[in-house]
Amino acid sequence: MKFYNREKELNYLKTYCQLEPNSILFVYGPKSSGKSTVMLKVIEELNKGDDIIFFYYDLRRYATPTNEEFLEIFFEKSDKKYLSNKFEFNLKVFKFGIEENFDFNNIKLNNVFDKIYEGIEAVVKEGKKPVLIIDELQKLKNIYFNHGEKEGKSLLNELFNLFVHLTKVRHLCHVICLTSDTLFIEEIYSNSTLENTSKYYLIDWLRKGCVRDILKKEGFTNEEINYAINYISLPYEIVDLIENKKLGLSVEETIKQWINIEKDKIKYLMDTTELDEGEIYNILSKFKDKININYYTEVKKEEMKYMQFLIKNEILFYDVINGIIKPTSVKKWNAIKELINIYKNK
Repeated sequence: MKFYNREKELNYLKTYCQLEPNSILFVYGPKSSGKSTVMLKVIEELNKGDDIIFFYYDLRRYATPTNEEFLEIFFEKSDKKYLSNKFEFNLKVFKFGIEENFDFNNIKLNNVFDKIYEGIEAVVKEGKKPVLIIDELQKLKNIYFNHGEKEGKSLLNELFNLFVHLTKVRHLCHVICLTSDTLFIEEIYSNSTLENTSKYYLIDWLRKGCVRDILKKEGFTNEEINYAINYISLPYEIVDLIENKKLGLSVEETIKQWINIEKDKIKYLMDTTELDEGEIYNILSKFKDKININYYTEVKKEEMKYMQFLIKNEILFYDVINGIIKPTSVKKWNAIKELINIYKNK
């Protein structure tokens, strides 16, 4: 996908990677807002030098892993402490090395962390800066060691302890975690273990002025632009609009398709849940006249299970850091408003 005008976000992350490690950074935002694209651009640009080593793991490319699969994803058997990640063909990124005779079936969590630590130290000894990036980290939250038993050690909780040690305590390595799961971010934000050890950076919707400039450069007319900017908030939507125009669809036809698809998704979700339909519509009605609401002043305790249902299913986005709840995109907002009108006219 073409990289669209994220200079502010790009500069923040590039600068962050070049500072001394002192915290875990959680990069969060609505689904498809461009978090991974920006992070990959950071890797590409900083790799032009030779002083930073990126360990990059995109967990979206894998089914939710077991503890054995986690080990296979994060480690490569080698006599080196770290080596090129052969599964990322177009990226100069690395993964941790582990001995050829290492038995993945009989391994303790401390042994795992020792190998990560050895890889980080190997980079530091070479006079380079290690940066560990995990995309969609929350996919590790149901992994337990000690044969996967619930009374075993939670991989994610123990990883956070290691990350704090690498960043806040020893200042050896940056750790950057990307996620669109805002309920997961809420768990992290309220985790006392991570208090004063973490930073949070929001990559949000594209700004209207940015969308206007991009569409103008792509050859759209003023009339088309004035119509489209009321519906576009995410980078992939621009790509879809450009492709559909080449295929002969008007801007209005494309956006009508978007809204219909989003309405169908929401309606299907509501038809297949046991939660009360009227209560869900009451939550959605909060967005009838405004695009976002304040969590602290506009959400009642008894409404939370319906709100969480809509957040979990990516109808709504919860920005826990700023206390704001809104639809996951502007087109989703327009679909919500149309559904509210249909429901009221029943």
